[in-house]
Amino acid sequence: MFKNITENLAVGSITDVETLTEIQEKGYKTLIDLCPLAEGNKLDEATMKNLGFDYVSIPVSMQTLNQQTLNSFITAVKESSQPIYTRCASGLRASVFTLITLAMQEHWTEEKYQREFNTLGLQHKPNCPLADFAHTCLTE
Repeated sequence: MFKNITENLAVGSITDVETLTEIQEKGYKTLIDLCPLAEGNKLDEATMKNLGFDYVSIPVSMQTLNQQTLNSFITAVKESSQPIYTRCASGLRASVFTLITLAMQEHWTEEKYQREFNTLGLQHKPNCPLADFAHTCLTE
C-alpha cells in the first residue's frame, strides 16, 4: 500500500526493497518507520540508509500509543527532509498518525479528519485503540 496524503506526505505498508527504491527515486527523502522491533515488520536502518533515505524509527504499539509518541512523530515530520514516507505493517498507524498531525497543524474538525481517513480506504476494527486515540487527540 502506498497513498499520498499531501504533496510531501505519503503513507503505506511497503517492505520490499525494490518498491522502496522506487519510492526513493520518486524523491522521497525520509522514511519514518512506526513498526516496533518485536512486531517483526521493522525495516533495517542500514538498508534504508543505503537506499538513500533518512531513516527515523518511532515504534508505535499499544504500549506506546500515547501523546509522547505522537509528539515524537510530529517533531520528526517537522524536522525531517521532505517528502516523507511513513509506514507500518498495514498502513493504519502511519495513516492515523499522519492525519492527526495534519489535523492538529491545520485545525481540522473531527469530521474532516474522518473524511480524510475514509478516502484512504482504511477501516478500524471494532474497539480499535487507534480510533479511540484519534478521537481523544481531536476532541481535547
